[in-house]
Amino acid sequence: MIAMQIRQLGYVTDDIEAAAMDWFRTTGAGPFFVIKGMGFRNWSYRGQPQDMTLDIAFGQVGDLMVELIRPNGPWPNVYGDALPSGCRAHHHGYLVSDVDAAAARLEGDPITQADLSDTTELRYFDCRDRLGLFVELITDSEESRGFFDLSLAAARGWDGRTAPVRPFESAVA
Repeated sequence: MIAMQIRQLGYVTDDIEAAAMDWFRTTGAGPFFVIKGMGFRNWSYRGQPQDMTLDIAFGQVGDLMVELIRPNGPWPNVYGDALPSGCRAHHHGYLVSDVDAAAARLEGDPITQADLSDTTELRYFDCRDRLGLFVELITDSEESRGFFDLSLAAARGWDGRTAPVRPFESAVA
């Protein structure tokens, strides 16, 4: 059996910019790119449709992406019953070529799932009792790899000081 590789560390926070600056000051992670109001198609929570957006910031700590998430309700959702204070560990993210096969290894139904596009989906599984966190499976597609590659390339080309928190538009400009 081939081990799945963690590509992303996910955290829920009430303030993505402050959390990004804390990650930068403490670990040197970055640069972080901020996206506000990110929405997904066919978002569901525990099998029920859910209309929710996320504010996120993503950056690198070494080869791992750090994703900081501020959910914009409704509550409860996969991120909790209410917005936490500070920054709380939430999930490990994996890019997988076959989401169904990877999901079978995790056993049980996803807590949340959504479509990022026609070719890319995500599913969260509650693995807190076995692995300590939720597990997010993300389709390994050209689109998702591009997102991860953009973050890694920005970190490799960064001076480690300038603009540690930036708007996402600056990454694709």
